[in-house]
Amino acid sequence: MNYSNLIKIIPLLAFLLSSGINIYSQSIQIEKSWEGILKISDKDSLRIVLTLSYQNDSLVNAEFDSPDQYVFGIKTSSFKIQNDTLKVVSKQISAHYIAVMNESGSYEGIFTQRNSKKKLLLNPINERPTLNRPQEPKEPYDYIEKELVIKDNYGASLIKGTLTFPSKSLKGTVILISGSGWQDRDESIFGHKPFKVIADFLTQAGYAVFRYDDRASALFAKSTTHDFVSDVQIIVNYFKNDPKHNSHKIGLIGHSEGGLVAFMAAAENPKIDFLISMAGCSEHFSKIILHQAAIFAKAEGFTDQEVKETIEISAKIYKMLFKEDSSSIAAKKYKEIVDDYSKKMTPEQRKKYSLTEADVLSQIGTITSPWFMNLFKIEPEKYLKKIECPVYAINGEKDFQVNYATNLPIIEKYISKKSEKSKVESFPNLNHLFQECETGFLDEYGKIEQTISPKVLNSILLWMDLVCKP
Repeated sequence: MNYSNLIKIIPLLAFLLSSGINIYSQSIQIEKSWEGILKISDKDSLRIVLTLSYQNDSLVNAEFDSPDQYVFGIKTSSFKIQNDTLKVVSKQISAHYIAVMNESGSYEGIFTQRNSKKKLLLNPINERPTLNRPQEPKEPYDYIEKELVIKDNYGASLIKGTLTFPSKSLKGTVILISGSGWQDRDESIFGHKPFKVIADFLTQAGYAVFRYDDRASALFAKSTTHDFVSDVQIIVNYFKNDPKHNSHKIGLIGHSEGGLVAFMAAAENPKIDFLISMAGCSEHFSKIILHQAAIFAKAEGFTDQEVKETIEISAKIYKMLFKEDSSSIAAKKYKEIVDDYSKKMTPEQRKKYSLTEADVLSQIGTITSPWFMNLFKIEPEKYLKKIECPVYAINGEKDFQVNYATNLPIIEKYISKKSEKSKVESFPNLNHLFQECETGFLDEYGKIEQTISPKVLNSILLWMDLVCKP
């Protein structure tokens, strides 16, 4: 959840964490790559790689990589070399690069993204950087994979995803629900594809698995958690009406906010046969992000007093959002709270606390979004107490985004009364992505080659075999 906190000021981040980007698949005879450092500020920079592909001496493709953010294969919409000038445009990231090759074979030019223009020198490299993700499945698969488009109640195409179906006898069907922010069907993050790994593992074990892209970006921007619950209900009903699936149990696996979505869906729909929460949110959203804020502040070197002040102002803002329904009034009240808090600060302090004028304007856009304001109105316990199906809730003990020590007990309080098959479990030394880790902080996610701990995969499978047994 809230991965955008990782890098505050890098404009590339918005697409890096929200685009379903696939690692480049080589189909071109010759590739040449260049690498350089894009300086974002006095403190921050990014490695940028440009790869040009040639066939019969003609330029046929160009792609960017951002290795420091574990994103590869950023598509370009146009590319050409004319009179020694290279121009590459990527609509995907609202950017373009115009450069001239110098005598040493390096490109000297300007990288422009939205309103930001930066010098970028790209030097030739022998080999394009790649990621090692040993768990990511590769074709050919020993199961059936097909694309599905599921229509909403009005006949419009709403949900696009991948169904994997076992080649052997079917045990059951499970739907994967991703966490906060726009996610593709693989829940791609920092070069990992957790949902693709989970789908492959469970399908090989005899389960049909459906994973899907979030709503199209224009629609997603206006959507709330309740809308995501509606999408899940449409998917469940689709499979409940499919004779290939409806003779077996159909359940949900939700990660992070996806766990909350699963709780809400199961509370409303008795047709859901089982539910697995992977770091699902059972605390009120304000408590979860206050917990995150405290850890981020400490990691940034804030003193205990500064952390306390950060939490105090954040709590005041979240209390206001819980009560306020109007986004325009919420924006006004937010500005008043922040201005009152920061009026005695020096410019350096405002920068440290992310309370510059630009910061505040950006934050207003976030906190007044339909999704953010709606999430503050949701009380997870109201849904947890209505769930009748078996629930398996798991968390990593080094997950600082959704704290296992405060969230799992709330879930256990309700599910233990409904089914003897329900249980909660915490895993030592696992982070929010269920990777084996050292600290659990975000900066480890991409560095760790493991996508998800085999212990977690096996535990999920054992529990599903128990609840799906005929």
